[in-house]
Amino acid sequence: MEWLKELNKEQLEAVLSTEGPLLVLAGAGSGKTKVITYRIAYILNMGLAKPSNILAITFTNKAADEMKERIKKLVSVESFSEMWVSTFHSACAKILRMEAHNIGFSNNFVIFDMQDKNQLLKECFTKLNIDEERLELKFVSRLISNFKNMLIDPSDVYKEGNVDPRVVEVYRLYNKLLKEYNAFDFDDLLYYTIMLFKTNPDILEKYQHKFKYILVDEYQDTNHAQFYLIYLLSQKHRNICVVGDDDQSIYSFRGADVRNILEFENVFPDTKVIKLEKNYRSTKIILSAANEVIKNNKYRKSKSLWTDNNGGEKIYLYSAFDEIDEANFVSMSIKNLIQSGIKPSEIGILYRTNAQSLNFENSLSSHSIPYKVVGSLRFYERKEIKDIIAYLRLITNPDDNLSLFRVINVPKRGIGPSTVEKIKVLSDEYGISAYRLLKEKGNFEFDRRTYAKLYDFILLLERIRTEAESKSVVEVIELVLDKTKYMESLLSSKNEEDFQRAKNIEQLISAAAMFEEENEDKSLQNFLNSITLNFEEDDSQKEDKVMLMTVHAAKGLEFEVVFLTGLEEGLFPLMRSENEIELQNELEEERRLCYVAITRAKRLLVLTYANNRRVFGRFSSRQRSCFIDEIPTKYIQQIYTPLMIIKSSGTQISGNTESSTKKALAVGDIIQHKKFGIGKVLSVSEDMNEVLIDFEKFGQKRLLLSYANLIKIG
Repeated sequence: MEWLKELNKEQLEAVLSTEGPLLVLAGAGSGKTKVITYRIAYILNMGLAKPSNILAITFTNKAADEMKERIKKLVSVESFSEMWVSTFHSACAKILRMEAHNIGFSNNFVIFDMQDKNQLLKECFTKLNIDEERLELKFVSRLISNFKNMLIDPSDVYKEGNVDPRVVEVYRLYNKLLKEYNAFDFDDLLYYTIMLFKTNPDILEKYQHKFKYILVDEYQDTNHAQFYLIYLLSQKHRNICVVGDDDQSIYSFRGADVRNILEFENVFPDTKVIKLEKNYRSTKIILSAANEVIKNNKYRKSKSLWTDNNGGEKIYLYSAFDEIDEANFVSMSIKNLIQSGIKPSEIGILYRTNAQSLNFENSLSSHSIPYKVVGSLRFYERKEIKDIIAYLRLITNPDDNLSLFRVINVPKRGIGPSTVEKIKVLSDEYGISAYRLLKEKGNFEFDRRTYAKLYDFILLLERIRTEAESKSVVEVIELVLDKTKYMESLLSSKNEEDFQRAKNIEQLISAAAMFEEENEDKSLQNFLNSITLNFEEDDSQKEDKVMLMTVHAAKGLEFEVVFLTGLEEGLFPLMRSENEIELQNELEEERRLCYVAITRAKRLLVLTYANNRRVFGRFSSRQRSCFIDEIPTKYIQQIYTPLMIIKSSGTQISGNTESSTKKALAVGDIIQHKKFGIGKVLSVSEDMNEVLIDFEKFGQKRLLLSYANLIKIG
């Protein structure tokens, strides 16, 4: 087994420690996947178990397939296909296919996906006469999922505190219908496998005997049901190996419980703990910064990443005037980096919320830099944005059928699919738009109740169109949100997705405010045109693109260069709890998220924040994130201009720490600006980043020295 020589001391120890409970604390970039695959290969090559006696759990089917391929290259076992390498859900489905008849289901059950689940929940709402506008279906769906992941059945829900009785009724009926349909949803796969084992000790014993070696990857991301399933299965042989990093536990909103990894030794008192702290990805400075940030968390396992890699560049910090300046700095830096030979795909722009992507998309597009928004739609492709734009288009063109059908029941106003279909048919028959049909012929084509709803919708559009005539684009968007109650429906929701949608709409308003500042033609029609023209791009031929994503989506990825943006209090960290204990827990998870972001960078890390940010189109001052202050200043280089290339003996990435203009300008100086002409300097900010000038013809203007290109004339 020559391949064992590829492992470092700690990795080798983890591979060879086959017996008893093992906790492998694998820091970012420490080669944990190699440890898991080599450990399985070692067990098979040593004849410690047959493939059928191994259960290896990963969190995605892709990861499971990749692990199988890696193991195949290391072993020569004919019965390899008998080994269970899969996700939790796949493993449980496999067990239930053989055992479901023992708990009252047929073994040929069906598995409901999310769409099926929501359809069945709608059926439950109908049967129980529950109005979706009064009890949100998505909220109920999420609650039921949480209950199942916590192994709480409908009869025990009341023990969890103040729960809406209607939720319990829906949960009970939902489970009843699932059983009638001989169906499981995804959460059921774990829930009923555990119920199977608890009610049938002989079946549990069979699988305990079968799985001599159990391995679980990304253990920090397990929920209660996943923990308990592994606990039950491992009780006979106790050869349970879990690999993970508590410092990268960032999915509590999905039910992940960091206590599963932190308290593993309490559940298995004779656990051997091995720390993989050698990082193969990042420079010494980047790792030092990551260690300094994460050590502020109290609820963690002590560990410190180190590397044989070189010290590397300092971490660059850019203090932007606002989010537009931030996006332009990032884009111009990227343009310079690409010109120096760095591939676009080796550059990642990370942010805390999806709503932040818009400014980067705008700026990258204006600089003709190819990009891809990972794990999310482009800003103007998101549902809530397309909904509001549809309303705006109906203001300028009420005959736009596509926009009308998009929002005729958004937010919900009781106009169903059959009514919409009838409108489409009649519109075709009369040869007129749906808007004209409803306005001119609706009263005799629909029954009184249906027409009342349609009339209210047309009246709503008429009122918005009339009031919009004298308003700015920002005011028109706010008018639409107010009259349609669109924002109100999002803010009253308890769904995390709707909170994000509300944030995206805030960003749309800010984009409209910027449009009004930058364009002479401030009309709504021009705003809509600008959106279409800026984003109507066929980039199917572009494979090499800058990657934009949330930090959550970046987990497991790495980039030569990382721009970690929006590092401001209230944004990153982003906390919403009012309870002091919950706030502390949220802060620790946000810090883990920052740690994950920092450790995505291999060669260069750039931190940015805005001193001002538009919220609902209005400027608000910002305070830089506490996470920046947790990084010692010796690792940070403040810069004031976009990154550029300095060529000496080799190519070095750098940025200007101070510009000649900044050094030279002082209060009272007379300057000239290309657009605004001659003016007098009234004030210069402490960081020499911003200047206030009183221009002879344009009055007072606050400008960024990095981009103003001022000429001192007196």
